[in-house]
Amino acid sequence: MLYFYQPKTSEGVFHLMDDEYQHCVKVLRKKVGDEIGIFDGLGMDYHAVIKAITGKSCAFEITKKTALEPRPFYNHIAIAPTKNTDRIEWFVEKACELGLDEISFVLTDNCERNKMRTERLEKKAVSALKQSKSGFLTKINPLIKLKDFLKADLKGQKFMAVVEPDLPYFTNELKSGQTIITLIGPEGDFSKEEVSTAVNVGFQKVSLGKSTLRTETAGLMAAHCVNVINEY
Repeated sequence: MLYFYQPKTSEGVFHLMDDEYQHCVKVLRKKVGDEIGIFDGLGMDYHAVIKAITGKSCAFEITKKTALEPRPFYNHIAIAPTKNTDRIEWFVEKACELGLDEISFVLTDNCERNKMRTERLEKKAVSALKQSKSGFLTKINPLIKLKDFLKADLKGQKFMAVVEPDLPYFTNELKSGQTIITLIGPEGDFSKEEVSTAVNVGFQKVSLGKSTLRTETAGLMAAHCVNVINEY
């Protein structure tokens, strides 16, 4: 079954519009009477039947609804945006397919980009939701200065992936069933001041392995490691 996104389904909004309408009606050529799936991004899985199609919307009727079970852990990655837009979009798409719960973009001293828009990244998250059928939409946060991010009341296990010798390996420090927050720096790594500040607010320095990874690769690896530890 092909799925579409309507975040207000639980509020009684039973129609697709804009991009979801275009995808359903114009691209996939769905017709009245066809069965479709609907995700609201909040953990509800709806089966529906198309009841009417106009020039701007596609109305559907719910035939079945199922509450999906949330994962017993929460995976949040805070990452420095790359200069190349395609690379950060790739990270968002793949990390969301893996079920990452939240992505924050942090402006660091060695950051390659100091401005970014999240609209396209949010669309990537919706696409990943439909592809993976996880039922839960990844939260995408706008760019924020790292020092401001670190001032937030962050709960759970907190890690900072850095390039230093003799650091504990990330997966060896992870605990299952926890909220995990992982900081991923830019290509030039975090500055000494940033590392010191993060450590002072409870972040633990860890290694992602012997290889020197690109920012987006490191972020994806961190997302996957948390899944593996939780046997997801």
